Amino acid sequence: MRRAQLLWVALLCALVISCRQTEINVYSHVDNDLYQLLLSSGYGVQRFNTIEEALERTLDGGILMILSKGYPEQKTVLPGGFYESAREKNLKVYVEFPDRSPSGYTGSITTTEKERLVVTSEFFGQELDTMDILDAGLYKYVKVADRPSHLKGSKVAGFLKAVYGLNDTPNFPILFEEDNILVSTTKLSSFNLGRYSPHHAWRNVIGGILIHLSIKMGGEAIDWKPSVSPSYKLSAALSQEDYRTAVDRGAAWYDKARFLIHPDWKAHWKAIDTKKLPVGPPMDLSLPSGDGSLGVMEGHYSYINPDGSQQYRYWLRADCVAETAMTLATANEVRGNAEYLETAVNLMDFLYHSKTFKTPSSEDVTQSSYGLIGWADTHKDRYYGDDNARVILGSVLAAQTMENHTWNKQILELILANFRTSGKNGFRRNALMGADIDKTTWQILMERDLKNIAPHYESWLWATYLWLYDKTGYKPLFDKAKKAIEITMANYPKNWLWANGLQQERARMILPLAWLVRAEDNEQHRAWLNLICDDLLKHQVDCGALREELGIGDNGKYGAPKSNADYGTNEAPLIHVNGDPVADMLYTTNFAFFALNEAAQATQEPKYLTAVAKLADFLVKIQSTSSERADLDGCWFRAFNYENWEYYGSNADHGWGAWGTLTGWTQSFITTTLALKLEHTSYWEKTKRSSVGDSIEDVWQVMLPGVQH
Repeated sequence: MRRAQLLWVALLCALVISCRQTEINVYSHVDNDLYQLLLSSGYGVQRFNTIEEALERTLDGGILMILSKGYPEQKTVLPGGFYESAREKNLKVYVEFPDRSPSGYTGSITTTEKERLVVTSEFFGQELDTMDILDAGLYKYVKVADRPSHLKGSKVAGFLKAVYGLNDTPNFPILFEEDNILVSTTKLSSFNLGRYSPHHAWRNVIGGILIHLSIKMGGEAIDWKPSVSPSYKLSAALSQEDYRTAVDRGAAWYDKARFLIHPDWKAHWKAIDTKKLPVGPPMDLSLPSGDGSLGVMEGHYSYINPDGSQQYRYWLRADCVAETAMTLATANEVRGNAEYLETAVNLMDFLYHSKTFKTPSSEDVTQSSYGLIGWADTHKDRYYGDDNARVILGSVLAAQTMENHTWNKQILELILANFRTSGKNGFRRNALMGADIDKTTWQILMERDLKNIAPHYESWLWATYLWLYDKTGYKPLFDKAKKAIEITMANYPKNWLWANGLQQERARMILPLAWLVRAEDNEQHRAWLNLICDDLLKHQVDCGALREELGIGDNGKYGAPKSNADYGTNEAPLIHVNGDPVADMLYTTNFAFFALNEAAQATQEPKYLTAVAKLADFLVKIQSTSSERADLDGCWFRAFNYENWEYYGSNADHGWGAWGTLTGWTQSFITTTLALKLEHTSYWEKTKRSSVGDSIEDVWQVMLPGVQH
């Protein structure tokens, strides 16, 4: 009996010793991500409000984690003798954002702009290789002298790898060991709040820190649900109700995120809108949302703040206004929301009945810029063809869906204004400046013999000419569009000028080709459409995503960065090399979805109908969901890594990067096309009875006198 009692005592003592050995003392806020992860692990974790108490209560040989409370504004102030006491007690210590390291005080708190983190040692084992990239948003760090480190911060080019290394770019220590203390110069423990990515890489970073501290958690236990994530898993089966919900959430996002400008904060908006870089703080969501009568802001800036929020792009753009009106009008038909209709009407009135996007010349019938709509309220005399095309497309569908003909004449004038400022081959150039074109006549502009084989900038205007030709029978509209398409297809793909990638250009070319088949269905036109659609869909993967592809040779306007120094200095693709598993919802997938639906409905080709269905499922699944950030709930970010099923890409674009959103381009065309798909219809069919062209004879005589039709 006594022997059994002694055995139980021995087992109890061993258990107590074991618990002491695995006890983790933490100084942190209660909601710290790493502390919460440890709590869920089953370890004995004690949290303390002061560093002094945490140090005192940690047993010899124990584990102590000092997780920053003051980040990003205040350093972690360590008590005098902290490192000496830790050394005397033989503690395993991890310290973040400290005011001192074992060798002395740290330097100033420094804010990053485009710097990411790079693995620079074998500290993390086989899970992370040297030169692997991690993103921590706009993180801050304390300066220390250069030294061997496990992680360094630097501005580097690459998708998941720092392809050019660190030798030619300034870099600084982020995670290193000194006197057996593991020191981080930033706050690595804020991985979920700060929306650090890629997710799997950050799991390995946290795992490496825990292993170093002798905290043995299984790989599956080191995981968390991202605060902003896709709405569905890859394997989810979707219903029609899921589609309807996606459309409604896509439309509700404009109001939830406070993109619609309200009189109460118009002055705040205007002060930022007029800056050279119109980027400002996230909107205070307690403020009222506008009703469309003052327009809509552009979207989110791509960079993520330490608290997980994103700055806003306060720009007021004409295309975003029209596209938002289109989205709200079509969304109303899915769920029936009178507020959507009211806002859509107000947006259209703001676009056409205010002078926000007009100049005296664009309202003067004697000037060449008459009828054109300015790119933005800050650039009223800059006329991008692709932006004007989206204004037209958004306006036509909004007006027709609402059965409101108030704006018909101005929409018609906008189509013809672009038509008459295109050269005889159908090309305009990427953008025209009012000051330049008003120095000459529209007749001279129409006779220019220019070619600009750039579908992103040119091709959707051709689609609008074909659309109007179908309504009016005015042959010059058809002839100019067809000639431009012929020239463009004759130069495919070798001579195509591409902006961010060749997939983007294919995506933009499908719409005019689909509508050319509508206007004149013959073998040649179907062959062109099939060629571009098939080449685009060679890159559609099983989940429905469209993989990005860079273009040929030196024809790219914005290729991948050619050096570390180039990273973040211009517009840029989301991939660094072909094969990177990324879909682009700003330049490619959004427009491809819309245009492929037009091609599928025009031809009833089974493979295109299937491709559209797969792409629609993919987009519904990756629509964002967040219970913590209303402004990031129900949107689509630019980048999605479909292999890791997360929002991630090279953030090289200087303004419209991986985590950017856009009220126009992205949100509008995805939401609208989902609504069209629910009706098993197309834009062409939906607007078939539009009355926009009814007054063309009168308008033509004013804008194109002498031009036979």
